[in-house]
Amino acid sequence: MRVPGVTEASDDQKRASRSLLRDLAHELRDALSPVSASIDLLRVRHFQADTARVVAERVERGLRRAFATLESFAVAEQADSGTLTLAAVPCALADIFVAACELLSTDVRERCILAADGQGQAALADPARAAQVLQSVLLYASIVALPATQVEVRALAGPPRLRIGCHTDARFEPGEDWFASFAGPGGGLALRTARRIMELQHGTLEMARQAGECTFVIRFPPARTGNHAEIPAPQPAPQADDKPVAPRPLRLLIVDDNAEVRRAYREALLPLGYVVTEAAEADQALARLDTDAPEVALIDIHLPRINGYRLAQAIRDRMGSAVRLVMLSGMSLDATTRNLSREAGFDDCLDKMAGPLALHALLQGTRREKK
Repeated sequence: MRVPGVTEASDDQKRASRSLLRDLAHELRDALSPVSASIDLLRVRHFQADTARVVAERVERGLRRAFATLESFAVAEQADSGTLTLAAVPCALADIFVAACELLSTDVRERCILAADGQGQAALADPARAAQVLQSVLLYASIVALPATQVEVRALAGPPRLRIGCHTDARFEPGEDWFASFAGPGGGLALRTARRIMELQHGTLEMARQAGECTFVIRFPPARTGNHAEIPAPQPAPQADDKPVAPRPLRLLIVDDNAEVRRAYREALLPLGYVVTEAAEADQALARLDTDAPEVALIDIHLPRINGYRLAQAIRDRMGSAVRLVMLSGMSLDATTRNLSREAGFDDCLDKMAGPLALHALLQGTRREKK
């Protein structure tokens, strides 16, 4: 029976959704299977210290790949459905290249060079998403390029375009099947998603191969007078202070309905000198304000009954600037999410995959700035 007012998904949309879920399941199993095997290694080696260090590194790599996979698939779903939030900002092509290289591993980055042709050419694009698109293309190019050869990126004059070329084995035949999968290398953005992002920005991503060379061309709309950024400019990173600062314990409240998340943060933060209290939902958190007034509140957004945005507003109304509010997000920290966090009164945003040490660095960095 068809429900009035509800549009049924097309057959193509249903097939794409099934493909996305199949690809996601495969990629997560691939990322997390070494984690499972490493736990068995710990047991076999009777939790020896040397083994524990090796296992910790493997677990971290596996989890980071799993988080990256989840992020790339979330972007893929939004891009496919047309719900991805994109800015329209004038960007120099050279700046897009630099931002993309920062996302690459050192070995891949060292193989990529930028030719001088049209580096100052301005394109109209979302800077972060454009960098992700170019990163995806550079990853694929580095995989198929002949060993010890470079991947050349040329910023072309005229209509703003980036041409990415590399020499490949003459027997190698890349094709449009590269654009069929939702999975990208190492948990990164797939070419399918990269192409869809460019289409949403009124650009294109095309690939061609001939005479032992593989070529990608990313075409952007040109920037015109009057275009302006729709997202805030990135803030400069905090500068380290040469003078040592004596640590002072901070009272920190963790609000998350997942007890394992709370415990993991508490156990990591206590040795760093924090006084940590917990709450599983908003009412408990508000009660803690009277008994253990926190200086920092780390708040998950997806809480039962009262979400993290409303809780942040309530805490801000009661405590004003005496408390620092940090949003703990399991979703992509895109421009929309950051704007919502600011409107709710949050001071900072932290991706859940970043972990307790990233929170510590964030808080200590700002404290050094204030001093």
